[in-house]
Amino acid sequence: RNRTFLRTDCLQCKYKHLNKRIIMEITTISFWGKSRYWWAVLLVGILLIPCGIWLVARPDIGYSVISLLLGWFLIILGILQLIIASDINRREQGWGWWLAGGILDILIGFLLVSNLVLSEIVLPYFFAFILLYRAIKNIVAGVMLAKAYKGWWLYLLNGILLLIVSIFFFFAPLMATIAIVYVCAFVFIYWGMTLITFAADLKPYKREK
Repeated sequence: RNRTFLRTDCLQCKYKHLNKRIIMEITTISFWGKSRYWWAVLLVGILLIPCGIWLVARPDIGYSVISLLLGWFLIILGILQLIIASDINRREQGWGWWLAGGILDILIGFLLVSNLVLSEIVLPYFFAFILLYRAIKNIVAGVMLAKAYKGWWLYLLNGILLLIVSIFFFFAPLMATIAIVYVCAFVFIYWGMTLITFAADLKPYKREK
């Protein structure tokens, strides 16, 4: 009888653990969705990090180079977000964020690339609006996932950090150019790290294939 009770307890523990894990996975899926293009998000994140390190090594470069880097990365990310939006289920809560983010990134990216004179003048504001949008998106995701996903606090923390940096960029024109370049470098590196982490959440589970 004791062995039977032990086996029953073990089965119940396994069932509870499995059930909790399934709920967490479904919660994540129901917000951002899962996409077969997760590897592309991972690749963009990996590419952003060396760009940030390069900016740290070359703080003497002008806004024009940063504008080109940011512009092309935004265009690539925007296209990627639209592809993911078409790949996931429209019933997912995060579908609208994918679509809106893709359109916004492409528009800002083309503005930065097509008019370098304008982008040099308003580059900090472009950074501010881009980071502010992503801050709001991550804070909303963190709040929505708080009850069932153990990694919810990472989204919330990421959103708060991005919000702080975005506020900094609103006041950046009052600062020296070299200081802004270093902050831009930090943004590229941090942005790359968050995309790498996010790609893991976006990756479909084997049973979903």
